[in-house]
Amino acid sequence: MRGGNNAEMKFYVKKRVCLAALVLSAFLGGFWLWGRMETRETVLTVRGGAPQIVVNTGQSSSTILLWQDTESGAAYFFLPSCVRRRSITVGDLGSCSLRIDGEILNKGDAFTWEDSRAYEMQITEETYGTHTYTVTFMKSENIPAVFIDTASGSMAYLEEDKAHEETGAIRVVDKDGNTEYQGALERISGRGNSTWGFAKKPYTIKLTEKYPLCGLEKGDKWNLLSLWREGSKLDNKIAMDLAEELGLPYSPQGAWVDLYLNGEYAGNYLLAESVSVGEGRVEITDLERENRAYNKDIMAASRYVENNNKGYILENGSNITGGYLIEKDYAPYYRMENNGFVTSMCNTFTIKAPQHASKEQVHYIRDYVEHIEQLVQNGQPQVWDYLDIDSFVKRFLVDELSMEIDAGVTSMYFYKERDDDKLYSGPVWDYDSAFGDGASAIRNGYDYQYTTLENCADAYNCLNWYTKLYETSEVQQRLLEDYEKILPACERLLEQQIDEYVQTIYASVAMDRLRWSSAEEWEYHRYTSYDANVKYMKFYIAKRLNWLCERWGVAHEPFPTPCSGQTHTVTFEDSEGGSAVVMEVLDGDQLAEPPEYDEAVYQGWRNRATGEVYRRQIPIYEDTVFYNERRE
Repeated sequence: MRGGNNAEMKFYVKKRVCLAALVLSAFLGGFWLWGRMETRETVLTVRGGAPQIVVNTGQSSSTILLWQDTESGAAYFFLPSCVRRRSITVGDLGSCSLRIDGEILNKGDAFTWEDSRAYEMQITEETYGTHTYTVTFMKSENIPAVFIDTASGSMAYLEEDKAHEETGAIRVVDKDGNTEYQGALERISGRGNSTWGFAKKPYTIKLTEKYPLCGLEKGDKWNLLSLWREGSKLDNKIAMDLAEELGLPYSPQGAWVDLYLNGEYAGNYLLAESVSVGEGRVEITDLERENRAYNKDIMAASRYVENNNKGYILENGSNITGGYLIEKDYAPYYRMENNGFVTSMCNTFTIKAPQHASKEQVHYIRDYVEHIEQLVQNGQPQVWDYLDIDSFVKRFLVDELSMEIDAGVTSMYFYKERDDDKLYSGPVWDYDSAFGDGASAIRNGYDYQYTTLENCADAYNCLNWYTKLYETSEVQQRLLEDYEKILPACERLLEQQIDEYVQTIYASVAMDRLRWSSAEEWEYHRYTSYDANVKYMKFYIAKRLNWLCERWGVAHEPFPTPCSGQTHTVTFEDSEGGSAVVMEVLDGDQLAEPPEYDEAVYQGWRNRATGEVYRRQIPIYEDTVFYNERRE
């Protein structure tokens, strides 16, 4: 009995110890969770007489500045997706006092904001006086945030010239508040050609290590595309998706992010893998690395310029057959590059890799491309011994499906590996003037029945390889095979993928459009509303596919164009605001004919919001006003 009592007693003691351990574990777990929630709170502080918000994620801390519209005076806090709670804690105010809608708030107080409501925020301090801000809070959803802080704390130097560079720091915080990456930024600089001239700038960044940001392929070089011309913010992403679906090697991928530069919200961007040589990018022999091994002071190397061919005076290895990454470039852009060559047909090619191309390497790749060009022009079947038909056809399909108006003009990449006779087409790049978007498409009236083959039929400094090789039996056979394979993906794109993408970025795009509303140039978009631009993207792709199926004799059920069933008001008025014709048009309909006018007096109908010349091919997806200017 005594032995049994001892065993029973030990059992109860053990049970109590376990229970105590569970209670302690729960307490510690709750304390940890409480601490984590505390470290993730959003804090409102004051600096220099202006409010700012600090977003704490537990792993990092990021400051967000108040943005104020200089025209309207309205101010906004644009918050990232990781901000889960609408309750904001008042932090250190220093010697300032804070009132929100007349109520005094002190350190430790909580303030809960509501959507679409403007708050009067008054800050008083002896040095700065009293400042009153009309503040609205907006929050992104679903996408990561990228915070970049430059060494100078300003973007002024970088925005003076796209060649200017700065070091800095970077943090990437996912939608759930996890700090995916943070560290030193080796370099940030401007990028792009025509896009650099817009108010919303694109950038290139280089990390100090290779890392798979936002789930993309690991790398240290990245591009932040501003999507300025893209009314739907989908053009580049969808083109990249098509290239990936077709299996075009080394096709870059991208992820939408909210970008903050030195605390100021910069907008919705596409973080994209760079077109460069290296692991996770274009995986060919790194000639630049070899050149640096042979030339320790390569940065001080003398330039070589001869008959528009250019590079550097360097020592190089004996095998210079690859790898090369080259870009068919627009002549004015080519003049600003350090490496490149010009063919006998005046086609300008920039050598992107190696970055410091020796004179011998420039001569080698120039003669190689010149040989291919002559085979193309003369219709020689031997061209397929040097041009990879698989990548060529897949690249052509991406350009043709998207109606990329820069095809053959610029941003058209090719690569050649060492000891490989063939030139490969790709990777794809720069599709912000595709799918009917972009000033060129709008001004020149390109529609879904245009073909990229017309781009370079007889144009100067335009690569006409597509035009010359399109009719060959080799291309025709492969083209139809690949087109039929991609059609199911195009169907999914129209029925599901576009809507999923829009849902993902909708809140971010709303912030972006408000942030850049005063600088927005609607001439690059078909419509003023985001929803209408998305509908047009679907409309364009459906019409394009239907036309291509008919053109290539591919049997397929017609792709439908979007129509909500609602009606829109369309107004035609002269420039003096006089006589006007008003009509109701069904969503997605194309107008048959506009009102007649005296061509001797007026210049023709134009969309008042976008400046686009009236064309019946453009569907009506929002209330629209067309005006007619008098001739001078």
